[in-house]
Amino acid sequence: MTLESSTPRRGASSRIRTGLRRTAWLALGISLATLLVRLPARGAEAKERPIAVVDLHVDLPYRFNYRDGSFAESSGQFPARKLARSGVVGVVLPLFVPKSHAPEGPRFSDFEMSYRGVLGQLGKTPPYLAPGCLEVAGRVRTFLAFEGAGAFAQDPKRLDEWVGRGVRSLGLVHSKANELASSSGDPKPKPFGLTQAGKALVKRAHRLRVPIDVSHASDRAVEDVIALSRASGVPTIATHSNARALADHPRNLTDEQLRAIASTGGIVGVNFHSRFLVSGRPATLADVVKHVMHLVRVAGVEHVAIGSDFEGDINPPPELADVGGFPRLASELERAGLSREDVRRIFSRNALRILCGEK
Repeated sequence: MTLESSTPRRGASSRIRTGLRRTAWLALGISLATLLVRLPARGAEAKERPIAVVDLHVDLPYRFNYRDGSFAESSGQFPARKLARSGVVGVVLPLFVPKSHAPEGPRFSDFEMSYRGVLGQLGKTPPYLAPGCLEVAGRVRTFLAFEGAGAFAQDPKRLDEWVGRGVRSLGLVHSKANELASSSGDPKPKPFGLTQAGKALVKRAHRLRVPIDVSHASDRAVEDVIALSRASGVPTIATHSNARALADHPRNLTDEQLRAIASTGGIVGVNFHSRFLVSGRPATLADVVKHVMHLVRVAGVEHVAIGSDFEGDINPPPELADVGGFPRLASELERAGLSREDVRRIFSRNALRILCGEK
């Protein structure tokens, strides 16, 4: 091959340069298109990273210990596989013992059985962490609670060991009066709120900086707890209760009680059970939004949280049939006028302030 034959003429050289430029522009276009495909569209980030949720009351211990459920699948309302994409980063697990198991009230042996079962399930069910405030990316923090604590009436000092095990709130009573307090479920109002044993246990809990949960307490008991809370500086909470002004049920709280709980620095977790949301018809997502907005107006946004009562034999609105409804609830609250920061407070930050002292 001669030098002349291997050297392109001027026209051929121009065509080659033009082709190279076109190839370069085409490559650049493909790169930009690939980048744009990988970038989230406007609003997609909210879908991929939902607002973090800390649920103040989920009855997984009851479901596992007494209803043959599992922490992995539950009844379908709080399945482990849906937690991450629903935004769940924390959950309070009450060591509840039903009357069918302990007609005279729960015993310490019942609490021990429930506790061992819960720890076993947490240890083998991702993404759950052991009870405590340690935060690990991609995992769900857990906290323990009591819902009906009559066993402590005779030995309040035993509360200390349970706080060491991860108990972060104390519900004195459930659906009927016990040795500690009267209940909102008593067929006839009792002539007392807290008993002497109840007051002694509340004071011990407050020394341990553990808030009292008044969700099942009678109006008199709520009044007594708030008085002790104001004296100690430890907040009063209602982990899964709604507004009585919107649904006239004794399990719900009056506006006066809501303001009183807020005055202690406490929080109220909105319950998803239809009976506590509305009377005379099945509840909808709009009813949950109405309760949240009412609580915000009466108590203040810093004092509202989520306490779904999932896994507690509840009938939630269809749109909140399971944890997958949390992102939609967040969107509807923003549509109702709350800022995204307000929704973050309600969904997790207010709860973490009480549970872990986080601001």
